[in-house]
Amino acid sequence: MKSWNRIASRAAENGVFWMIIFLGTIGVLSLFSAGRQAIRAGSEKVRAIAEGRNHKCGDEMLPICSVENGNRQISLTFELSGDIGRGLERVLEVLAEQGETASFFAAEDWMFGHPREREAILAGGHDLGVLGKGGRAAEELGIFNRQLDYGQGSMGLFRPFQGKFDDGLITSVCGMGYYPVCWDVDSEDWKDYGVEAVARQVLENDKLKNGSIIRFHGGARYTPQALEEIIPGLKEMGYELTPLSGLVIPENYRLTQEGRQEQKIQ
Repeated sequence: MKSWNRIASRAAENGVFWMIIFLGTIGVLSLFSAGRQAIRAGSEKVRAIAEGRNHKCGDEMLPICSVENGNRQISLTFELSGDIGRGLERVLEVLAEQGETASFFAAEDWMFGHPREREAILAGGHDLGVLGKGGRAAEELGIFNRQLDYGQGSMGLFRPFQGKFDDGLITSVCGMGYYPVCWDVDSEDWKDYGVEAVARQVLENDKLKNGSIIRFHGGARYTPQALEEIIPGLKEMGYELTPLSGLVIPENYRLTQEGRQEQKIQ
C-alpha cells in the first residue's frame, strides 16, 4: 500500500511539475507574440511615415473620410457582407446604365463565398477593397494580400468594421500597404426609410462637398432605386463621380482633424 502511495505521490508531483512547465511555456510564447506584434506595429508605422502616409492628427490616428485633391469629385462606396440577395446585381446595373464606377468593400465571408459577384465588380471597372470584421488588421489583411485582386486602381483599400478604429488598426493597415477609408456622408440606406429618404440624405446633406466619400450598403432595400436619383442629382450639382482609386491621394499627404486628406506642401 505504501508503495502505491509513493507512486501516486510521485505521479502527482510530476503532473504538477509538467503543468508548471506547460503554463510557463505558454506565458513565454504569449510575451514573445506580444513583443513581435509591438515590433511589427513599430516597423509598420515607420514604413507608413516613410511612404508619406501621415494619418497622425493630434493625439490619434485617423482614416481618410474625404479628400481635398483640387477637383470637384465624389466617390460612391458600397459595403458587402452577409446575404444581400439581388441588391448588388441591381446596383451594378444602375452604375453601368449611368456610365459610372464606384468602390466596393467586401467582408471576408462574402468575398470568398460570392466569386461570381466578385468578378462582376471587377469586370465593371470598380474598385474592390476589404471590409473589416472587427478583428486585428494583420490577420484580416493577410488572407486578402494573398488572394485579392484590387481591380483597375490596383490600390489596397480597407474600411474598418462599422467605421470603428483605433491607432493600432490604422497603423497596421497603412503599414501593410492599404489605405484606411471611412466616409463623411452616410446615406443611411440601412434604415430602409424609402427611396426619397435615401436620396435626400445624400443630395441635401450638409457635409456633401468636393472630395466627399458616400457610404451605401450593397444589399439595402432602396439603394438601387435611390441611385437612379442620386447619380443624376450629383452630376447636376457639378460633381464628377470617380472610384476611390481616382480620388485618394496616394502619397505625401496629411489628414485634418476631420479626416480630410490633403496634399503636403513640399
